[in-house]
Amino acid sequence: MLALAGSAGPSSLWAQTAPQAATAFSGVAARQQVDALAVQVGSRPAGSAAYDRAVAYAADQLRQWGYEPTLQSFPLQTYDDRGSQIEVVDNGTQIAADTLTYSIAGQVQAPLVAAGLGQPADLAGVDVSGKIALIQRGTLRFSEKVANAAAAGAVGVIVYNDSAGRVQGSLVGPEAVPAATISAESGQQLLALLGSGPVTARLVVDASVEQRSGTNVVAELPGSRADAGTVIFGAHLDSVPAGPGANDDGSGSAVVLELAHELAARSPSERPLNLRFALWGAEELGLYGSRYYVQNLSDAERHALLANINLDMVGVGQAWRFGGTDDLVQVALGAANDLGQRALPLRGPLTGASDHASFLDAGIPAVFLYRVEDPNYHTAGDVAELVDAEALTQAGTIAEKVLDSLASP
Repeated sequence: MLALAGSAGPSSLWAQTAPQAATAFSGVAARQQVDALAVQVGSRPAGSAAYDRAVAYAADQLRQWGYEPTLQSFPLQTYDDRGSQIEVVDNGTQIAADTLTYSIAGQVQAPLVAAGLGQPADLAGVDVSGKIALIQRGTLRFSEKVANAAAAGAVGVIVYNDSAGRVQGSLVGPEAVPAATISAESGQQLLALLGSGPVTARLVVDASVEQRSGTNVVAELPGSRADAGTVIFGAHLDSVPAGPGANDDGSGSAVVLELAHELAARSPSERPLNLRFALWGAEELGLYGSRYYVQNLSDAERHALLANINLDMVGVGQAWRFGGTDDLVQVALGAANDLGQRALPLRGPLTGASDHASFLDAGIPAVFLYRVEDPNYHTAGDVAELVDAEALTQAGTIAEKVLDSLASP
C-alpha cells in the first residue's frame, strides 16, 4: 500500500497558508516549470539519471510549498536501444531508422510489401507472410500495427511517418517481430521503389530489455473534511529519449505542479475535497507508474477516489480534446467553451493512450485533457520555447473547473 504524504496532519500545511480568495491559475508560472524540466533537466527517459533529477526537482518544489511528497518505486523494464539499420538490398541504399522502443532484437532480410495503415483490412488485401511490412503511421498505435502485421505472418515491420521528418515511438511491450520507424520522405522513397518492381530489404534491430525501477512522485493536500473524497491530478514526468519532452509531458507535469502550488495557497474552506498530486513514471513505456499506483491502492483508498484528472500534452496546438468518463468530459467541454476555446470529445486510439486509462480500467472516473496537434511529438523539436503559457493557463483553469464540479453537491 502506498504510504501517503502529509501524515503529519493537515495543520502542518494549513498553518503556512492564511485564508485568502482563490487566485487564477498562472500559466506563466507553469511555463517556468516547463523550462526547469525541459531545459535544465532535458530529456527524461524512464530509468535514466536525468529522470531521477526530474524526480528530485519536483519533490523539492513540493517541499517548498509545504508538502511532504512520497516517492513510490515500482519495477520497470527499461529498453537499451543500440540502434536500428535498414538497407535496400537490391541497390545497397541505407535508410535512416529509429527503433520502436520495446521491439525485439533481430535481423531479417525479406521482400518488402506496402501494407497501408496496418489495419486488419489493409493486411487482408496483401500477402505479408514471410515479408517485411511497410506501414504508414496514423489511426492505430504503433503496437497495434506491429501486432497486426506479425499476426498476418510478417517477419518485420517498418513504419514511415505521416508528416515530414522522422518520428520515434514505443510499443506497449515486446512484439513478435523487429520493428523500426523511418521518415515520411524515406517511406515515399521505398513506396516509389515498390512501384517499379520487387524490393528486398534488410532490417536490423540491436536492443535489449533490462530490469530496473521507476519512481512516482505523490503529494497530499487535505481538504476541510477528512471523510470527503479525493481527486487526483496527474501527469507523466518521463519523456522519450528523442527530445526534451517540453510538451510531452513537461506541459502536463508543469500544470500539476502549479496546481499543487496554487491550491495549497487557498484557505481550507475553499478545499472541500482531499487533493492528491501525482507525477507518474514510465508512461512512455506503457503506463507503468500509474498502473502500479492503482494496482497497489487499498480498497478504502480506491473507493475514496472520486476522479483522476490527467493532463498530457497541454501546451501546444490549436484546440482541446477531452476523453474519459462522459460526465467529466462534458464538464471539461463546458469549461473550454466558457474560455472561448474549441474543444471536442476525444475519439479513437488516443482515448486510452495516457495515464487516465489506468484509472478507467480500475473503474475509477477519469478525464484526459489533451491539446491537438503537436507536429514535434516524440521528436527533438519538442522544446520549451514552443509551449504556450496561455494554453497552460487554460489547462489549469479547465482542470480546476472539473474539480469544482466534483466538489458541488
